[in-house]
Amino acid sequence: MTNPSATLVPSFNVASPDCAEGFYAGLHARCVGLHHAATPADLRNLLERHRDGAVQPATLDLIGHSTRHHHLLRLGGTPIDLLDPAVARFFRTVARDGLLDAGKIVAVRLLGCETAVTEAGQRTLRMLAQILRLPAYGTRVPLLKSHSNEAGFNPVFSHLLVEAAHLGP
Repeated sequence: MTNPSATLVPSFNVASPDCAEGFYAGLHARCVGLHHAATPADLRNLLERHRDGAVQPATLDLIGHSTRHHHLLRLGGTPIDLLDPAVARFFRTVARDGLLDAGKIVAVRLLGCETAVTEAGQRTLRMLAQILRLPAYGTRVPLLKSHSNEAGFNPVFSHLLVEAAHLGP
């Protein structure tokens, strides 16, 4: 499969409300098509709405701060940790219900600081890719607002992302 992080596949951008406005504010327009999700239920509602209007392939970009020690992406107060039974159940349900397939989602990217650095973050990326049967990407560096443009994550910086399949066991 072509790496959607390095191509011009559009993004469906979903950000945790605690980072969205402050992170993207400034002189230059950044991520103007930004949706907010503070909980997995919010994310599901957004995916259902996206599914109904999807016309072309897109990446699902989940944007937020990462947790302090494990560098797991947070949506509101919920770390995306696939060892958390509720979080794993949420993503299994999304996969079972075909929300991503119906929404033409071709990859998932956890866009927070260093989401592919720690063992916990790498494990989460691998498990997410396995559950969703899609490529899952994380970051090896802190992300700045300059890594985004009006469409979302700027493909010029795709080298900052790593796919779960390349993280090892």
